[in-house]
Amino acid sequence: MLARMSSILPRFDFRAEYAQANDIGSSRSQYEDRTLIAPQIAVFGVADGMGGHQAGEVAAEHAVREVERVLSARAAQRAVEAYVTRSDLGARRQMYSELRHAMEQANATIRADAQSNPERGGMGTTLDVVWLARDHAFIGHAGDGRVYLARQRAVLQLTQDHVAQGKSDGFGRGNAYRSGITNALGISDVLTVDTLFVDVTRGDRLLLCSDGVYGQLDGEAELSELLREGTPKDAAAALIARAARLGRDNATAIVIEVGERFVKRSDQDRGLGAQDLERARQSPLLADLPLSFALTALSAAVEIEVQAGEGIPRVVANDLVAYIVLDGVVDCGGERRVGAGALLFPESLVGVPGVVDGLLAERPCRVLRVRADDFAEICAEPRLASELYRRIAQHLARSVARAG
Repeated sequence: MLARMSSILPRFDFRAEYAQANDIGSSRSQYEDRTLIAPQIAVFGVADGMGGHQAGEVAAEHAVREVERVLSARAAQRAVEAYVTRSDLGARRQMYSELRHAMEQANATIRADAQSNPERGGMGTTLDVVWLARDHAFIGHAGDGRVYLARQRAVLQLTQDHVAQGKSDGFGRGNAYRSGITNALGISDVLTVDTLFVDVTRGDRLLLCSDGVYGQLDGEAELSELLREGTPKDAAAALIARAARLGRDNATAIVIEVGERFVKRSDQDRGLGAQDLERARQSPLLADLPLSFALTALSAAVEIEVQAGEGIPRVVANDLVAYIVLDGVVDCGGERRVGAGALLFPESLVGVPGVVDGLLAERPCRVLRVRADDFAEICAEPRLASELYRRIAQHLARSVARAG
């Protein structure tokens, strides 16, 4: 199935064009993916159901319907109205809260149905949700579906797969590794929801897809080429055509293109406010770097929140990642604590595994997460690459000297 739509979305500052496409897969008798396209509330989602006896499609259907119901309700609409009126950190966090609540409610609905209907026992689903407001995308994620952001310079993988270590290298693995999923709706009473926040601008494209899409691609270069192809309808069709040629699993894709801005605001929330930008530029990676270079480097970063007591891992779904701390306190072991401006796991940015696997958030933290592959793509510009890699080398050398 292939569909293309264009719309003015409520409380979103840009025109948007979006398309969805899917394929059942050569070895599947049932299509167990479900999509959520709710332009009336500027919400999009993809759920990939799991479970026998058609239970996967039931779980996926519960997921998308429940998220739409909760995000259409008064509390969520009040939250987005408050964010549109004043896009401060408190309003942003309320958006996160509503998004997590919607996915947690969907998890509870699936669990209750499975308990009432034993034949559906063990059913579950992955879920990725994009909620557009002002000039931002709020993203909720659980499982091994993915959300990507295609920009002029790079295609960024925004979400990280919730799979057991070593179960997937990200591309070309198809459905054989689904048993490695560690977090999804329906598999536990407690659901972990990753919430992300990115600014968007004219020409950006967002891709929501099931593993039946990205699992058939040779790598991010091929995904980048297909995602940028023609219109959103063309891109969705190209992605699914590629998946259908080689894939045996259900494959589903939604492509959203950010069009012309028609709402201009005096208080535009460009993701990193002045204070956050100042903190990020205190990091060894960006200190004293020209603003234009710093902003380009930060275009590879995704803002996430980490609660007190939660780990901050060096490797997420087999991807090396680094972080810049915006606020909060991180326990680095022993007597060492770091705060705003700290650069965590800098060795990840040059593809070198460190000796420490993870750190701990001593207090709630906001951090900018950068995948090594995304950083490398941003560094395609020689002058920027030379400066950033020089800074990483200097910082690592100083760290070794201090440790010695």
